[in-house]
Amino acid sequence: MQAFHPDSKFMAAFNLFADIVIVNMLLMVASLPVITGGAAMRAANVVVGDMVQGKGSRYGLAFIRQLTVEWKNATIYWLGLLAAIALLAYQQFVVFQAGVTGVALIVTQGLALAGAFIIAGISVWFFALASLQSSDAETKEIESDQALAQTAGTAVQCTFRYLGYTVAAVAVLVAAVVVTVKLPVALSIPLVFFLIPAVALFLVRLILALPLGQELGE
Repeated sequence: MQAFHPDSKFMAAFNLFADIVIVNMLLMVASLPVITGGAAMRAANVVVGDMVQGKGSRYGLAFIRQLTVEWKNATIYWLGLLAAIALLAYQQFVVFQAGVTGVALIVTQGLALAGAFIIAGISVWFFALASLQSSDAETKEIESDQALAQTAGTAVQCTFRYLGYTVAAVAVLVAAVVVTVKLPVALSIPLVFFLIPAVALFLVRLILALPLGQELGE
């Protein structure tokens, strides 16, 4: 019979925290060129998905290896995502510059919020689904553009099919943004570099584990 170590859960939690910090730093550094943000997000999803399931080890090395796996589709989607965000920001600029008020402003802002939610929801599912893809021979049988369309289409379906999970996942992202904005700059910058994005991603993957057919690790 194995002896119970009261510190075992503490050590497991500490190791998980350390892994999250490492992945967060790698995610931030890998995303600095901006254009590599898609590949970095996919790599982080792969690694954090393994963390949630209690699989794998040496997550920092795994992240670096994943940066060069199935990066093309993630990058294409990422660039489209940046374009969509820029379009939403421009729309907000135009609305306030035009001095829109009253019912028109409410309707416009409501549509903008709905659009932002849909974009965030689809993106959460896209990178989660992209993290399940590998570079094996079976995956290579699918043409790159077909794989991108298939993943994006499945992400759209999952966004609405599992709407409750989508709302919870997007709420985590919103909470992370709010915390970052509300904290003093001297505190928010180091927290973003060391912790917040990876913690948010970890919580998101916990939420999506069941619909993705993944079992949570002990």
